[in-house]
Amino acid sequence: MHISPLRPDPFCTGLLSGLLLLIMTVPLAASERPGRLVDVGGHRLHIHCSGSGSPSVIIDAGMGGFSLEWQRVQNHLATQVRVCSYDRAGYGWSDSGPLPRTSSRLASELHTLLHRAEVEPPYLLVGHSFGGYNIRAFAHAHPNETAGLVLVDASHPAQFDRFPGRQSPGALTTAGNRHTLISRPVMPANYPAELQRQSRVLAATYKARRAQAEEFRGFMASAAEVRNMVLPDVPILVLSRGQRVWPNNAYGDEMERVWTELQAELGHLSSRTLQLIAADSGHLVHFDQPRAVSYAVLLTATAARARWRNWEAVTSNSDGVIAPILNQATYLAQN
Repeated sequence: MHISPLRPDPFCTGLLSGLLLLIMTVPLAASERPGRLVDVGGHRLHIHCSGSGSPSVIIDAGMGGFSLEWQRVQNHLATQVRVCSYDRAGYGWSDSGPLPRTSSRLASELHTLLHRAEVEPPYLLVGHSFGGYNIRAFAHAHPNETAGLVLVDASHPAQFDRFPGRQSPGALTTAGNRHTLISRPVMPANYPAELQRQSRVLAATYKARRAQAEEFRGFMASAAEVRNMVLPDVPILVLSRGQRVWPNNAYGDEMERVWTELQAELGHLSSRTLQLIAADSGHLVHFDQPRAVSYAVLLTATAARARWRNWEAVTSNSDGVIAPILNQATYLAQN
């Protein structure tokens, strides 16, 4: 007697998949949320601040990222400075925001958030990847409130003109791997299990996916906005990845070459710009070498407080304050 193999019922399979998705996307309880929600005019943004001191360090995550990813960097920085991480509209615990989601709007919302949350300027702005556009827009709009910038493997306004085949943001979503410039960050396995759970839940929500899609949609418009913006005369530190992230083929070789050139150009944004290379990091430097990021921020904060006119003065300073931070930042970035 021939017995046919059992086939899963399509309805049951779909129902089970839906239930699993529902379980994965149940909102986190308010008690699990660090920080607070602040109304910025029709929607609320989540902000989490810790530590004390000036300037206030403000972290803007890359596209698809949110504040939880920066916990290790924030915890280290908070021992020495005031530091705030936040979720752009739609991400993490923040509400969805109005369209379009381009850098000028995002910078405006951040400024409103900081003032309504009573986070005192001046601000030292830290931007990863797409977040680099946003902090440049913020600094351009509010030069008197900006103490410095740290660009962490940040996007370059001309990158889509220079990538092979003039790749658009949409084309890039399938061109590389999870460490590419615009894919959603994946929290490393060595992070606490509870933090990974929260990250998965927050990333799987409809509002987070919609926020990322809308930022994708406005990516080239954001690049155009930032391209000709004038930055204030403040210290700028560019922390670039040192590890390859693109495939080992001709296309990947060209992408790596162009990205290296673009990062070097960011390193010459002004006479007060310094570039460091995080030799053991891919695009997600804050995951791969969080201490390199935090020491780069501390170095920039020290330079801003001391009002050094150029990095030569900072790097040659031997007063026992700046030099150890620079040495540690350079060591962590290059080793």
